[in-house]
Amino acid sequence: MNTLLGAMFAASFLVIAYLNPSVRGTRWMALSYGFGIMEPVSHLAVVLGADVATMKIVAPCTFLTGLALMAPALSIFHRKRPMWRMCAAIILCGLFYYGFVPRGPTDSFWHELSFQSFCAASMFLCAATVRRDAPGTRMNKALTIVFIVAGLHFLVKPAVAATVGTDGIDENYAASLYAVFSQSSGGVLLVAAGLLILISVLQSVVQANHAQAHTDPLTGLPNRRALYEAFQSLSGKPDVPALSIAIVDIDRFKAINDQLGHDRGDEVLRSVADCLQRTCLSPAIPARLGGEEFVVLLPGCDGEKAMLVCECIRLSIFRLSIHDLAAISVSIGLTGVLKGEDLTDALRRADRALYDAKHSGRNRCVSVPMEEKDGDRMPPALRKTLRPV
Repeated sequence: MNTLLGAMFAASFLVIAYLNPSVRGTRWMALSYGFGIMEPVSHLAVVLGADVATMKIVAPCTFLTGLALMAPALSIFHRKRPMWRMCAAIILCGLFYYGFVPRGPTDSFWHELSFQSFCAASMFLCAATVRRDAPGTRMNKALTIVFIVAGLHFLVKPAVAATVGTDGIDENYAASLYAVFSQSSGGVLLVAAGLLILISVLQSVVQANHAQAHTDPLTGLPNRRALYEAFQSLSGKPDVPALSIAIVDIDRFKAINDQLGHDRGDEVLRSVADCLQRTCLSPAIPARLGGEEFVVLLPGCDGEKAMLVCECIRLSIFRLSIHDLAAISVSIGLTGVLKGEDLTDALRRADRALYDAKHSGRNRCVSVPMEEKDGDRMPPALRKTLRPV
């Protein structure tokens, strides 16, 4: 049973790593369980007639290696530096002890305690790794406790062996009462740890996929989908007294791409995005609409206040210093949002304001009253415009 469970965990982590290359640590987790399942396999091999002396070394060596490798696997998963020296020290000392220290039928309690202490040290190292590298969630706290209990369990095993007896004959191990305790208790604890780790990995994958689906890969800003969800959330809140929306468009961006190449164009987009993130203080939400167009949601802003925020954005971008490029300017179209209004209608009205800003000379902010409906064309002179300074 432990062999099948370990194989299932190893296969699960491998599938997750294959389908989500960004989750690197899961391959190490699969390797950890891969080594771990060799211990019950070795005991079964003895029952089936395998060489006892060989399996007597293979079983503890592979099991210890599997336990110890879980610590660096967790560090890699959480993108922290693993404690490789501690891990290597535990494995090498354990391999030396298992391979060169004689272990016969009349082993003493202290010899058995030394034998199990390396596995206990591996579990305590895993607990320390989770405490050091993982976020302090309830699940990670539970995982830390499971690792500590597993470590104590290995230290208790020699006392159980002394109480129930093992007769020291490896061929009889699988049928002994000690084997039932050892395999069942160890299996339950390692399965509990594996389930907690697997749930944590799946949560991380879901969160990463959600972030990717809502983030523009070039600039790191929220994308159109995230903009829509944020707009729906804000427009549906009764406690938000006002909401404005602005479209920020980089002036003459096509010329930058044509003359300097798309790499420099991408550099400009990232610089503008970074500037928006620095300038738009919470609760303002900047997002990339597509191409050279950005959108800024301004909760709690309307009228003069919203225009001042947009002017601050325009001036901040105009002051950007990008190597081998003249000053970057943007045109901004601003409008207020009506209660219950759809994002498409608000963007269409802001886009008309942007059109006026472009045709009025660029590098300026233009607002459109939110009462204006589709098809209304108010004279530009009646629309509020902040000229560049």
